[in-house]
Amino acid sequence: MNHWLLDAMAERRSLALREADRVQFHREMGREVPAFDEALLREMAAALEIAVLDLKVDRLADEPGQLALSRQAAADAFRLLRMLPLPAEPMVAGTHLLRTSVLAVLGDRGADASRWLRTLDEAGHWPALPLDARNWGQRCRATLTDVWLRLVRKRGWSDRDAVLERVAALRSAQEEFERDYLHAFTPLEAKRGALELIAIYHLAKAADVLAHYITDGVVDGSYQVQPVLDSHFDRAVDACDAARLVELGPMTRLLARASAQMVDNALWTVTRKVNSRVTDFVRELVKRGRGDRALFDVLPPQRRTLAERGLLGSSRQAVVVSLPTSSGKTLIAQFRMLQALNQFEDRKGWVAYLAPSRALVNQVTRQLRRDFQPLGLMVERVSPAMEIDGIEAGVLTEANDEARFRILVATPEKFDLMLRQGWEDKIGRPLTLVVVDEAHTIQDKVRGLRLELLLATINRECRDAQFLLLTPFIQNAREVARWLGGQNAEDISLGVDWQPNDRAIGIVSPVDDGSGNGRSRDYRLDFETVHTTRPTIVLDEAFSLGKDQTLAETLSKARDIGTLAAMTARKLMVRGPVIAMHSRPDYVWKLAERLKSGQAGDVSDDVRFVQEYVAAELGAQFPLVDLLAHRIGVHHGGLPEEIRMLMEWLFEKGRLDVLAATTTIAQGVNFPVSGVVMAATQYPYGQTMPPEDFWNIAGRAGRVSQGQLGVVALVAKDAGEAAQRREFINSNTGDLNSALIQLAQAASGELTDLGRIVYSHPEWSSFLQYLVHTYRQMGAPSNFADQIEQVLRGTLGFEKLRATDSLLARRLLDGIRTYVDYIASPQQPLKLVDSTGFSLQSIRTVMTHRGSIGPDSWDRERLFRDGDRTLQDMMGVLLRVPELRENLETVLGGRAPDGDKLALILKDWVNGEEIAVIAARHFRKEGDDEVTALTKCGQNLFGKLAQTSSWGLNALLAITASGLSDDERTRLANLPSQVFYGVATDEAIVLRLLGVPRRAAMPLARVLNLDAAESLPTIRQRLTALTERDWHQALGSVGRTYRKAWQIMDGTLD
Repeated sequence: MNHWLLDAMAERRSLALREADRVQFHREMGREVPAFDEALLREMAAALEIAVLDLKVDRLADEPGQLALSRQAAADAFRLLRMLPLPAEPMVAGTHLLRTSVLAVLGDRGADASRWLRTLDEAGHWPALPLDARNWGQRCRATLTDVWLRLVRKRGWSDRDAVLERVAALRSAQEEFERDYLHAFTPLEAKRGALELIAIYHLAKAADVLAHYITDGVVDGSYQVQPVLDSHFDRAVDACDAARLVELGPMTRLLARASAQMVDNALWTVTRKVNSRVTDFVRELVKRGRGDRALFDVLPPQRRTLAERGLLGSSRQAVVVSLPTSSGKTLIAQFRMLQALNQFEDRKGWVAYLAPSRALVNQVTRQLRRDFQPLGLMVERVSPAMEIDGIEAGVLTEANDEARFRILVATPEKFDLMLRQGWEDKIGRPLTLVVVDEAHTIQDKVRGLRLELLLATINRECRDAQFLLLTPFIQNAREVARWLGGQNAEDISLGVDWQPNDRAIGIVSPVDDGSGNGRSRDYRLDFETVHTTRPTIVLDEAFSLGKDQTLAETLSKARDIGTLAAMTARKLMVRGPVIAMHSRPDYVWKLAERLKSGQAGDVSDDVRFVQEYVAAELGAQFPLVDLLAHRIGVHHGGLPEEIRMLMEWLFEKGRLDVLAATTTIAQGVNFPVSGVVMAATQYPYGQTMPPEDFWNIAGRAGRVSQGQLGVVALVAKDAGEAAQRREFINSNTGDLNSALIQLAQAASGELTDLGRIVYSHPEWSSFLQYLVHTYRQMGAPSNFADQIEQVLRGTLGFEKLRATDSLLARRLLDGIRTYVDYIASPQQPLKLVDSTGFSLQSIRTVMTHRGSIGPDSWDRERLFRDGDRTLQDMMGVLLRVPELRENLETVLGGRAPDGDKLALILKDWVNGEEIAVIAARHFRKEGDDEVTALTKCGQNLFGKLAQTSSWGLNALLAITASGLSDDERTRLANLPSQVFYGVATDEAIVLRLLGVPRRAAMPLARVLNLDAAESLPTIRQRLTALTERDWHQALGSVGRTYRKAWQIMDGTLD
């Protein structure tokens, strides 16, 4: 659909928008604003405003084309108007701000307008409106402008209260001032003045009504506020028309439309008539106690998902929500979770929230606990360790209604093991909803197949479970939704038509800038924007960032990638926090050192606290301590998890200027950031970053809570590398494809012998386990080989494989039939497949090589004791297991299998040895410095050995200790968790599960006189009640530091 005026102005509109982008970029980058065609921007903004007014949108009619046209015109008008200089005269300035902001609301850019107004206020540019003027007309116009600006800005309850106070003050002063004001006019002028006052009074009353509604959800007993607003706006329009008010008339019409949009955006509107639990949650979100953090509105993607696409009124079996990063997917999930819990309240149903990483599990758990605690909903997490220890078993089977969980957060791998071990039945309550965060990981070659098969298993075995998949940018959301839900499915995809902020994506390169000293060449850094498939700012010319003489004196030195990234990050740091990324931890450390400039300044109390924690964990000389003094953080897999979390905390609080991180930060953690600098587009070991992860990173720049413009800069040393970066930026996200297809193609010649495939392709293990689990669940039918094709249709991958490569699909099916015959043969230990997470072949391997390991080997008192070789023997067996082998060999640094070394590391870990000692003893090679050793220790111990070994030991226990009694098995159930958490007692395991740092867990358990049999909520309450003195008693002088660290990680301290 088109509009005659928009068609006529198309070319000049495009020219004006490019000009506005140029002005915005220069202004945001802190440079002097270049000369620009101000008249063009005014002319086009006025024309767009006329088009918006002419495009009358009927709220009750289904005219998506006209609405989209109107929204885009209003959004473009906002982009142009906010670039114009603010008039000096306060009332003129206020009118300009109001006109601009109202158009932003109509263009679904209300969040931008709110942030823009707050920024102006903080910078001292809020107009000093004459709210107490003796001239009544002037006072009324000033009040009208002020209250509506505050309704757009929405700075918590303070703006809402100010609106009500301003309107009340106007009403109380009316009798004193109005008569004299009108008597000063001639009769004809008085009539016109009176009509203007009538219009203003109705507009002020409409503001009062709207202010009440956004916080209370009801006005004078009515939940239907729009008719009340319409009546005031209709009267205001009539008064404007009668008086021919050429300025107030159009503004009144814009305000009428904007108020309707603000009502539609209100949390109360979006969630009305869902259920009482949702209503209680909204009441918590908007309550006065949250201050400026009170949430009154939803973002456009949230409105479209929850209200316009009917997610909250939906009983769809499967919904895929494909929205850009920063679109507020978590809030969408929270409302859907509350709906699912309410639906099964009588049976105390529960929700599983699956997150792909330990960091994201922790982050989601903290947020859900904070938000749902006032509703009385227990949120628990299970560790990523591939076993259910006795403590987690107690959490899952808690019988007390007030203490048992209603939401469980886990990694897909852990939840898959739980499901195959029958934990839904053991919990005794129905699984009602599965939320899958970062659902695009389903196509990950290493982990994706397990997630896909997990969802297929849930779909087949959990009768009441529904699905909500959250992901950015996939093209085939409908196909994925229908895979899980059939016709009772929905896809909600808003991939490219909304983003939380303006964003510029480009390439920074050093450019020859003439001769320097001697034979060297001088340089400057140029930022060249790149056209992308998404709305981003594009400049017609390169933008010079200047040079950084302290880091690179010459062009040749500036071409070093690490130096180039550091210089770029320094330039961007001036305008706000920056993430600077490189591919490997050792590169990240060098990048962080280069980011330092000058002497360290005064540090905040928060930074000083984190310095104390890092020093206590890794030593006072660890370089991160000094980097923090320069407001530089470091984040990579070689650091302990708690330190990474504290880096995130400092960054979120604005205490750091820059965070140097590996590219693996791409997945999911919520960082507020104004700029992103990428020195590499690969993950460690050369794997190219997929488009989904790049756009996840790009989404960090310019999030809703951040500054106006997000800048994403990829650095390139020369033209050839710049061309590669440009191609990378423009690689599109595509369909979400099953990892099964990739695996089948990679192993096409080995599909006929699935019994051996796991030895050369361990990633096939989850598929083989799926076949065994399904065989057992179906009661080991004799005709299972004939039924297998129907079972495979429950996966996303097999159907797509049949459609794209029928020959390969047939070869796979033949291999599966042969494998089914194998698992159906007598005396196969099939039950162990579900209890261990190993393939049948791996279990057979363990049985063959177990040697003397038997029930008597599992003695907790001596297993981790120096001089006892049992653990060495166990690790030697685990090194033969395909699912574990790669991680364990990586820990050994590629050397020959060495179970002795692995066992010695684990003994030090479990017995409480300090990280620095473990690093020096086991990971420091000749020529390595302390940082290199600690980084290797972190990467291998935290990232690989602890989790892999705990999984392996749990499986080995299940395979070799069949002769133990149930009591003995229960007593040993926590042993693998000792390895996972690095502690020696059950009581310390409980505290580690609650987020207490490793060093504090053992002494704190003694101070608490802890009994591991107590319920987890009870222990959490006791832990929360501990004073600083209690922590000091346990840990000495560092007790205060560790207490604060735990409070932050638990979410009890912001």
